[in-house]
Amino acid sequence: MATVRVILKACLTLLIVSALPLINLSEVSSSATSSEPEVRTTITYCNFDLAKQWRLRNLSFNSLYSFVIDKEGKPLDLKKVRDNFIGEQAVRDCVSTWRMVGFSENSRFSVYFVWKHDRGWVRQEISGNGFSQVMTMSSLGIDQLRPPNGRKD
Repeated sequence: MATVRVILKACLTLLIVSALPLINLSEVSSSATSSEPEVRTTITYCNFDLAKQWRLRNLSFNSLYSFVIDKEGKPLDLKKVRDNFIGEQAVRDCVSTWRMVGFSENSRFSVYFVWKHDRGWVRQEISGNGFSQVMTMSSLGIDQLRPPNGRKD
């Protein structure tokens, strides 16, 4: 019985040792054949100036836009999906500075902006083509609602 155990243990060891080179080769070949380009993004937080009439109300809302990127990763073809407060030009001005390199030309993305009463802009979310980035502003509070230089419009 002890002889059978020794033989089985030897066979198992031989099997594992002989399989190791195959496992390593498959890992090397899968990483060596990966042709996905590196993704690099430059995305700024769009801290839009909201009109006084909206800032002073008990108002929470979200706005949604979509765009595609060109071969250099620049956003093009901005389309309003839902927005009653920011304005297409303000969104275009902010998004035009973004770069999203490593995605195919004409990849479509969406950007979602969230305003909360008494807190201001709290979230910006970009997603599409297997990419997702969420930016939050959780600690600004009421100070963000006041105009620059402490003025009280």
